[in-house]
Amino acid sequence: MFNKVIIGLLVLALVFAGASGAYAFYLGEQLAASQEQQAAEISALRAEMLAAGEETLAKIDALGSELEGITIGVEQTVINAGQLYQEASQSIVRISDGETTLGSGFVFDAEGHILTNYHVVEGQDLIYIISADGYTSPAAITGTSEHSDVAVLRQSFPTPAFLSIPPLTLADSAAVKAGEPVVVIGNPFDLPGTITSGIVSHTNRFIEVEYESGARWVANIIQFDAAVNSGNSGGPLLNAKGKVIGMVVARINPDVGDGVYHAISANKVSRVATSLIEHGSFDYPWLGVEISNLNPETALAENLETVNGVVVSTVVPAAPAASAGVMVDDIIIAINGTPVRDSADLVSYLGEYATPDQEVTLTLIRYGKEIELPLTVGKWVD
Repeated sequence: MFNKVIIGLLVLALVFAGASGAYAFYLGEQLAASQEQQAAEISALRAEMLAAGEETLAKIDALGSELEGITIGVEQTVINAGQLYQEASQSIVRISDGETTLGSGFVFDAEGHILTNYHVVEGQDLIYIISADGYTSPAAITGTSEHSDVAVLRQSFPTPAFLSIPPLTLADSAAVKAGEPVVVIGNPFDLPGTITSGIVSHTNRFIEVEYESGARWVANIIQFDAAVNSGNSGGPLLNAKGKVIGMVVARINPDVGDGVYHAISANKVSRVATSLIEHGSFDYPWLGVEISNLNPETALAENLETVNGVVVSTVVPAAPAASAGVMVDDIIIAINGTPVRDSADLVSYLGEYATPDQEVTLTLIRYGKEIELPLTVGKWVD
C-alpha cells in the first residue's frame, strides 16, 4: 500500500513538473512576443521622431532661407553712404588739363590704369590725374573707344603714390535691378570728392548723348537719379556694397528736365577697358542694320500680340545682316534666344556679349512667319 502511495506521488510530481515546464515555456513565448512587439513599437516611435526631426530641420532651413532673403532685400534697399565714401573715395581721381577739372575717373587695376570717359579726354594734348590725397601726375592715354565712350589712362611715369591706390571692384551689372540704392562720387563743378545718392531707375537703356563734338548713341546704359553734373563724367556709380555697377556718362538736358542721369554698365566698361589695355583698341560688334522700335500700328498690321521687337528700316549693302539675308521690314524678336523688346535690348546684347566674327542667330518675323537666320557679327570701326 505504501509503495502505491509513493508511486502515485511520483506520478503526480512528474505531471506537475511537466505542467510547470509547459507553463514556463508558454510564459517565455509570451515574453519573447511582448519584447518583439515593444521593439517594433520603439523602432516605429524612433522612426516617427526622426521624421519629425527632419521635418522640423527642413522647416528651420526654410525659415533660414526666408530670413536670408529678407536680409538681402534689406541690404539692397539700405546704403551706408558715409562708410562707403570712406572706403571708395581714395580710389577716385580728378582728370585735369592742368588748369581746370575735365571730369572724374577711378583706379581699375593694380597696374594703376585709370578709367574715364572718352569725351572727358577727347582732343586733350595735356592730361593730368590728381589723387584724392592731392598727388598730381601727367597721364598718357592707353586706349580709347569713341563708340563706347570709354578711355583708359595711366601715369606717364608711374610712382609709388599712385600705384598704392587700391582699385575699385566692378560688380556684375547684369544683376542690377531698378530700385537699388546707389551713390556717385566725383568732382562736379571742380568740387573734389562730392558724393550724391539715389536709386537705379532702369537698366539697358540706349540713349543719344550730346557731346561737344556732336551727338552719339551709347548703349548698355544704367539710368539713375543720384544728382550728377559737369565734372562727374567718368566717375563710378556704386552699389550698396561699394562695387562699381557703372561709369557716369551723361545727364538729361537741364532745360528739358532733371533727375534722369546715365552710366555705362560695369560689364560693358570692363569688357572695353580690358581690350584697350591688352590691344589698344576695342572691336565693337556690328550687324549693319538701322532699326526702330515696333509700334502698335505695325504690331496690329502684323497680327502680333505685343509691341516687343524692332523693325529693320535699313540694311547696309555687303554688311553682315545683308550677307545673312536680313531684309527691310523684318521684325527682330530675339538674338541667340535672348528676347529683343526694343532697340536697347539688341544693341546692349551686342555690346556686352557679342564679338566680331562670332556667329549668332537672329529670330525674325517676316510676312507673319517666325524664322531664324544665322549671322556672322561684323566690326564697327570708330
